[in-house]
Amino acid sequence: MGERPEVTSHDGKPKKAKTNKQKEINNMKKRNITFTTILLVLGCFAMGSAPSASATPTPVPVTITATFDFAGFPNVTGTFTTSGALTISGPATMHVDLNYNGTRAHCVVTLIAPLGNIIIDQECQFATSPPRGRWEIVSGTGAYANLNGNGSLTMPPPLVEAMTGFIYQ
Repeated sequence: MGERPEVTSHDGKPKKAKTNKQKEINNMKKRNITFTTILLVLGCFAMGSAPSASATPTPVPVTITATFDFAGFPNVTGTFTTSGALTISGPATMHVDLNYNGTRAHCVVTLIAPLGNIIIDQECQFATSPPRGRWEIVSGTGAYANLNGNGSLTMPPPLVEAMTGFIYQ
């Protein structure tokens, strides 16, 4: 009675019986494969539901109108209002750097809104009437920390900055 029965395979050849340790190792391998498969499937679902990092932001039209008092030139103050993608208003400042003959300027505009500030770089040319240029949001604080936008501008009299373009959301 102390003899172990001989185990045979399907082809009739004798086969060694598996020990409990071998069975336990095989069960652990199966569990690891199952667990890994479940993690991979869950990972695929999680990645599929997240927005793509390379998704193109949607451009939403915006108009920013600022009026300045040039008495303190080159550091001027005034007010601004917006419509479209942004609907805010408040005080504004602008630092103006003219080139040597006054035909071009680089300006830094700060819009001071209740929920944070928006910093805009402008490049302007005075060879046209009214003067024209381009603007771009370069930074922001508070609610506007990640704001992106750009567009064109005109400077119709009397001392108005009329910026039109897009905010990218």
